[in-house]
Amino acid sequence: MMGDAEDIAVVGIGCNFPGGEGLDNFWKVLLEGKNCALQIPDERFDSSYWYDPNDDKVGKSRTDKAALMDGFNEFDHKFFGITETEVEQMDPQQKLLLQCAYRALENAGMPMEKASGTKTGVFIGLMNRDYEQSAAFMNPNVINHCTGTGLSMSIAANRVSYVFNFTGPSLSIDCACSSSLVALHLACQAIRQGDCEMALCGGVNCIIQPLVFVALSKAKMISPEGTSKPFSSRADGYGRGEGCGIILLKPLKKALKENDHVWGIISNTAVNQDGHTVTPITKPSMVQQEELLRGIYSESDLLSVQYIEAHGTGTPVGDPIEAGSISKVIAKARPPGSEILRIGSVKGNIGHTESAAGVAGLIKF
Repeated sequence: MMGDAEDIAVVGIGCNFPGGEGLDNFWKVLLEGKNCALQIPDERFDSSYWYDPNDDKVGKSRTDKAALMDGFNEFDHKFFGITETEVEQMDPQQKLLLQCAYRALENAGMPMEKASGTKTGVFIGLMNRDYEQSAAFMNPNVINHCTGTGLSMSIAANRVSYVFNFTGPSLSIDCACSSSLVALHLACQAIRQGDCEMALCGGVNCIIQPLVFVALSKAKMISPEGTSKPFSSRADGYGRGEGCGIILLKPLKKALKENDHVWGIISNTAVNQDGHTVTPITKPSMVQQEELLRGIYSESDLLSVQYIEAHGTGTPVGDPIEAGSISKVIAKARPPGSEILRIGSVKGNIGHTESAAGVAGLIKF
């Protein structure tokens, strides 16, 4: 456990997940135990063409459902000072990031004018590039000077820094489903070593193309029902979801001094990789999960843990491994008679939002 001087406070939250924009709608989905999966509408792609329940059919998806946001790609470009020419070429993920970054600042009670010019870092998890895939079929005659920035993964973070006039580090991170939590890890490191005085971090994911559905279907990683069923005997793969979550971080001492509302405190973060402890590359490693848990929790921490927001995708391979590592490291360290250690996963409500999944779980927690 790190000392109080190094603790990081979450002082602002902005999000848009299936079930409605904002914290209130997200909380309502959780309280009601709602599952937000629905039939994929034609405005995304023709799911009836791509769907086939027969796993042996090449080029087909075993599901036609996903958890999707309301009001997809709605964006007030004038509010953010973006021209019509530019916005026409922008990945919807960039638009979502701007909206949720603004909401995080608003939630923190920080006007854009006050945040402007500050040494604030931006760390964004982003893995899927559906809009870029769509652009591959774009008429070359409509390509202009805004196309490159509109498609670029690096600009996803940089545009937030540019629009809000932040001067701290600004980077997009792709390490698949861990992207937004690795973004959190790097943001905390940057604050602690003085690279930035505050940081916006999180992740985003938008579903526009069917190709990922086909790939996941062939790997038998996606649920035919399009829903994640974490730690259930009925787990049959994960259901895809989309959305965006952004949190504003400050050193805890600074947040308390400035009378900020503190949503939560981040005392420690850690990151590792499985190496070649398991095969194939997509399979999680219980050995490395246990190693990470042992490295991040002190003995006193292990006794006081009450709840773990798990990855919990709802795959029959991943969930038992994760539950097993939590059991071996945390549950077994607790003395007889301790309170029940509860674990859960937000994916049962809003699906697996992939590069936004970690921050979705953090905001829920």
